[in-house]
Amino acid sequence: MGILPHLEMHQTFGKISIRTQNARQEIRQPQADVLIRQSPAEMHVDRRSAELRMDQSVAWHNLDLKSAAVRIQEAAEAGTQAVLDGISRHAHEAEELLHIEKNKGRNIIADQAAAHAKMAVIGTHYNTGNTPVSEAVHIQVVPDQLRIRWQTRPPEISARIRAPEVTYHPGEVRLAMQQDPSLDIRAVGLYIDQKG
Repeated sequence: MGILPHLEMHQTFGKISIRTQNARQEIRQPQADVLIRQSPAEMHVDRRSAELRMDQSVAWHNLDLKSAAVRIQEAAEAGTQAVLDGISRHAHEAEELLHIEKNKGRNIIADQAAAHAKMAVIGTHYNTGNTPVSEAVHIQVVPDQLRIRWQTRPPEISARIRAPEVTYHPGEVRLAMQQDPSLDIRAVGLYIDQKG
């Protein structure tokens, strides 16, 4: 029995290839330029040295080692006192002589002469023990003084900013036919084989 004529269809579907490339964005931030200038601080130091003052004139005076000015001053004071004592003594002696008749049994003139004789003996002496050793030398200490002054200066800051550098690479989509679609139609059974 023969084959009935018919159509045979062979279909091939098309294939599409899709290739994508992602977008890229690059951001580069250059560093800012910062300049800092710090002026040095100033320190002022004022110092007054300590002083040691020693006065040993009293110790020298105890040994009768005196300057001319001191001796003149002492002589002037002694002379003034001697004049005052002489005036007082002469006034007292004159008072005694004025009332000589009342002092019976006493030789006023002889007593006054004897007193004058005792005063005629003049001697010079010095005593090293008049002033204690702790007081013979006067010591005075003036401590040193230290004064420190600071003068600070603020820092000088200058900054220069830089804008960011942005680079953008856009994405890409590539479409291509990987396989073309096709439809093959054949007629079968149109020709009968006569050889049989």
